[in-house]
This record gives sequence, structure tokens and C-alpha cells, in this order.
Amino acid sequence: MLKQFADLIITDNPDEITPSKETLISGYILAMYCEKGVIQFSINGQQFQAGEGDLILCSPRNLVGLYMRSPDLQSKIICASEQLFDDVLTSVLHLDSYWWQKFNFIIQNPVVHLSEYQNKLFQAYFNLMTTYMEDDDNLYRQRIIKLTAQSLAVEVLHEVSGLMPEDMVPADATVAENSRKDQLFKQFATLLGRPDNTNRSVQAFAEQLKVTPKYLSAICKAKSGRTAMDLITEATVRNIRYYLSQTELSVKEIAFKLRFPDVSFFCKYTKKHLGKAPLEFRSESYVRTQS
Repeated sequence: MLKQFADLIITDNPDEITPSKETLISGYILAMYCEKGVIQFSINGQQFQAGEGDLILCSPRNLVGLYMRSPDLQSKIICASEQLFDDVLTSVLHLDSYWWQKFNFIIQNPVVHLSEYQNKLFQAYFNLMTTYMEDDDNLYRQRIIKLTAQSLAVEVLHEVSGLMPEDMVPADATVAENSRKDQLFKQFATLLGRPDNTNRSVQAFAEQLKVTPKYLSAICKAKSGRTAMDLITEATVRNIRYYLSQTELSVKEIAFKLRFPDVSFFCKYTKKHLGKAPLEFRSESYVRTQS
């Protein structure tokens, strides 16, 4: 069962999302709920396991591999486009000033065990979205689906709040505010996540946002607990991984597309951050996909 409408895809079959051994989740954020059984998977080479009552969350431009599933596996999967996800984050930003800490926690901990209440809630959201996606006569269904996705995102952030160490989320995290700092970090995160982003320096982003590099770095540290350079490097490595594993562009073409000064520098950068030379990484990615 696969249903698609506007910026949303819903299915109960993981093969419809990751048809090969290892697939790039490009352009969508994925939420997979395990109703029954066990599944072993990897995100960018790091292995995880999820079982009954677990929710798997994966952000866009990550390599996801499905390595084992029990015969009795039953799941529900919701995939939202990056555009819908960006709209959802915009709404969450007004409710939760520390959404980035929570989102970053999800990236580092993609398996969240749901309480019985949250279990029922996720299934209710899934069924509600399915119903509206099938309602061809409803003129407002796109708006309703977007609002439902926003509500689900807030519920997930609420659940994540209870799992995070206390020192990661200040006591006033639920106080609504829309400060200049929040908006600035949101703009930085949006620029960073764009597929056509090729900037690799804090200076370049600071100029786009019309602030000093020092100020931007301070905002990133305060909002995410990580430096601006760390976040920029992570985004660059995601792009490199994508072009090497999912396109037939030559190493020289990728280096040019990502605006590296030359192929030699690109190869050294890739070796440093992926642990392998570009062609070696591409070769291993191909083998994993075909096996």
C-alpha cells in the first residue's frame, strides 16, 4: 500500500521506500513506526535496530540500508518532502526555541521508543492522513494534511524532550518566542540544507545573512551545541556522499560542482571526512547497493 499526495508519501512496506540494499533518502524526511517484529538498518554506515513500539526518524540526504527484518514485521511509514518539512519547522520555531537541539538529538538517536499513548497517537495520525489522502472531493485536504503533519511534528518533539538529558534543554524551552537569534539560525539551517549550497566557510554564510562570522558562530553554538564549521562540514559531506553514490558524475565533475579549488583538494577532503578516497567510496557504495 503506497499513497502519495502533494508533499507526502504513506506506505506500510519499507521496500517501497528503500528498494535496494542501501538507498539514499533524498528530498524526504522519513518516519517509520514498527508495529510488530524487528528491523535492522543503517544510516550512513552506522547500524541500528528497532523493534515493536519504536519510531525510526531519518532526515534527508542520508544513505539508509535495510539489512534484516523479521518475517512478522509490520510497519507504518510517513515521508514528508523537504518543503513540507521546512514549513513544519517554521511553525515549530514559533512554539519551541530549542527545536534545533531536539532535531539534532534525533539525528544522533534515530530510534525513539514510543509510550503506549504516543503509540496510539502515531497510528491515529497515520490513519487520519491516509483518510484525507483518499478524499479526492475535499478541497482543503492539502491544507489539512499539512496541519496534521505539523501536529505530528510537535508530538514527536514533545516525546523527544522526555528522552534528552536535562542539561540539553533549558527549563524555559516551551516558552514561545521569536527572537532575532532564532530567526537567524533558522535562515542559516535553511541555506545549509539547500541542495545547491556549495559554501564551505563561515564567512560566506555570514555575508549572506549580513552578520559577522563570530556572531553566526556564537548563534550556532547556542542553538545547536555545535560550531558553525561543524554543521557546514556535515552538509558538505552529505553532498559528497550523494554525488559519489547516486550519480555517474566523475570525481572532477563533482569537485567542480561543489566548487572545490581542484581535484586534489577534493580527494584529500573526501579522504579526511569519509575515510576513503572518492573512487574507493563510490566502488564500495556500488557493491553495497548491488549485494
